[in-house]
Amino acid sequence: MVLEIDVPAAEVDRHFATAYRHLAERTKVPGFRPGKAPRHLIDRVVGRGSVLAEAIDHLVNASYDSALDQTTIIPLDQPEVEIDPATVSEGAGVRFTATVAVRPEVTLGAYTDYPFSIEREPVTEAQVDAVIGELRDQQSTLHPVDGRPAAPRDLASVKFVGSVDGKPFEGGSADRLPLVIGEGRMIAGWEEQLVGMAIGETKTFGVTFPDDYRVEALRGKPAEFEVTLLDLRERQFPELDDEFARSVGEVADLDALRTELRDALGRREGAESRHRFADRIIDFATANASVELPEVMIANEVEIMRDELRSRLSAQRIGMERYLELARQTPEELATELREPASRRVKSLLVLSAIAEKEGIDATDAEIDAEVADQLARYPEEPRLLEYLSSRRGRAYLRMTLRNRTLVETLIDRATGVSTAPATESE
Repeated sequence: MVLEIDVPAAEVDRHFATAYRHLAERTKVPGFRPGKAPRHLIDRVVGRGSVLAEAIDHLVNASYDSALDQTTIIPLDQPEVEIDPATVSEGAGVRFTATVAVRPEVTLGAYTDYPFSIEREPVTEAQVDAVIGELRDQQSTLHPVDGRPAAPRDLASVKFVGSVDGKPFEGGSADRLPLVIGEGRMIAGWEEQLVGMAIGETKTFGVTFPDDYRVEALRGKPAEFEVTLLDLRERQFPELDDEFARSVGEVADLDALRTELRDALGRREGAESRHRFADRIIDFATANASVELPEVMIANEVEIMRDELRSRLSAQRIGMERYLELARQTPEELATELREPASRRVKSLLVLSAIAEKEGIDATDAEIDAEVADQLARYPEEPRLLEYLSSRRGRAYLRMTLRNRTLVETLIDRATGVSTAPATESE
């Protein structure tokens, strides 16, 4: 879309005044304090062309933003501006054009009357038992093993030296490594060799690295390890009785604990069933709609997904360069890999936005402000994210995301008649 923007003479003069003020603050003029040099000296020191360029920059940015405020246009990227510097002067108005990429038209298909329904998985007693097992594990204590050899689930401390073709390899030795026997921390077959060993015993055995091992040079290679068992401890679990139940929850007995856990699992399954149903609704609506995806939206989404990946890696104290090194990818290859999921996400956003407009659903400024604050709190080390979310385009993106979220909840409630209730095994 092309916008023709007229700027009256008074506004042009105001932007020239701003340009002179900013240049005076940045320019050292002998005999004058910063910002106090008169205009004719600024013209002489920096040149009239610099003043004109600064004035045009302020003029275009402010007038373009003002023009957008008078329309319902949501630009997808920065505009391509055409302005003839020869037409810009103090005391006269000016016209320029701004070509902007805008959201494409979406042709909607069916997005209700789904050929599927929400599916709730019943809560089983096995699931309740599993949670109780986790609680007992959290309440367990470690005790030294006395009078028996190592067994599965024991916590062992070992010293070992590994070699391939008779030579030690990097990462193949440790002076004291704790591990739970049978947990699968080491390569297949390694931990099983510890079963039956006594504290202080040394054992030599061979294992083969898997073909998909993370270190390419070791893939498929047979290795020999000399292992000494230094220490051995076993977990002792609390009795599964009413006292245990009271120690892990505000309940009277074990039966009450099981009822509470069953209800909690039912509520979680209710929420998860809504998420699964939401995914199917979005896929259904997106598959039935058609839209030409703007390249700029795909590129922006790739950048957003890359920033999300960078933040997740940062939480694990892994830099992007290290990640790419481990993944054996170039930045360009990562962008190519992200392109398909980014395209799917863009289409879903556009389709849901079109449905939200049809349904009369929108997000308020207060909701957008709250989402900006939440995003910045979650990713405080992302300056580019701050810049993006503070921009008109970033806020438009958040508005679209928030109203789409409200729309999906509305469609779920409409399809189910009521909010999802927890499912239990008895149902």
